Amino acid sequence: MSGQVTYFELPSTDIEATQRFWGSLFGWTFYEGNFPGYSMIQGPEPMGGAPHDDSSRHPRIFFAVDDITAAVARVRDLGGTAEDPVSIPFGAYAHCIDDQGVEFSLSQQAGDQD
Repeated sequence: MSGQVTYFELPSTDIEATQRFWGSLFGWTFYEGNFPGYSMIQGPEPMGGAPHDDSSRHPRIFFAVDDITAAVARVRDLGGTAEDPVSIPFGAYAHCIDDQGVEFSLSQQAGDQD
């Protein structure tokens, strides 16, 4: 389990305002991703995204894991909560909450899946 930050999301209920703010602050550019209602953020490392119509108001950080199923089980064993992994074309992810209520996500690259 590596724990390296691989991705982030900036939830938005007004994508134009999100683009103006973060684009002006850091010079980032936004473009439509492969999923409806989702913009990709170009500029930072690691890469980021902005889901439209997401009112959570907190950035979401994705951490790399070698085995998403084992990592989800470990989160649950440690007293956190974890959604079941979701497969996507380039891997899998699971949204989680630690035992103190902090939201985060786990991600596994497609080449790392069993």
